[in-house]
Amino acid sequence: MDFELLLLILRNSVIFIIALYLLAVVFDIIFVVSFSSILARHEHDLFLTLTSKKEHLDRLLALLNKNGIKLDKKTIEPLEKFDLKSIEHQDGESAKYAREQLTLISEYLLLTSRSNDVIANSEEFLELSASIDEIEKVYRQHILLYNADVLGYNFWITFFPTAYIYKIFKKKKKDIIS
Repeated sequence: MDFELLLLILRNSVIFIIALYLLAVVFDIIFVVSFSSILARHEHDLFLTLTSKKEHLDRLLALLNKNGIKLDKKTIEPLEKFDLKSIEHQDGESAKYAREQLTLISEYLLLTSRSNDVIANSEEFLELSASIDEIEKVYRQHILLYNADVLGYNFWITFFPTAYIYKIFKKKKKDIIS
């Protein structure tokens, strides 16, 4: 009788552990799907923000050209050849490079504009400058949210044993944006 009771307890314990384990796997899958959806929205928001930044930089470049300001062709050439597809998704080296290029061009154009008294005091420049600064603030806020969710996503896709399932479906860790 004691042996049967021990087997019954052991069996129920194993069933309980398996049920807890399956519950953890289900939660893991739910979290990964949720984080994937959230990250897709963040990527879209970042894309729109960077697109807006590029459009404002194009307008600033036109303002500088209209006023006959000499610009370094090598520095502004990437803006003229900028491919929006490179920032469609924020993960990867090409997106990182494109974001860095936009930042460098932005700094160059703003510095050049501010060093010219005529442009620096023009209404159009002040408006563009304020818009670019606001876009930069929004961009930094989006990066903070994106990075926080990337950390959560990266944690949940490495959860044992579903990590093997995610590898089969080619889910990879995402890079944070610095």
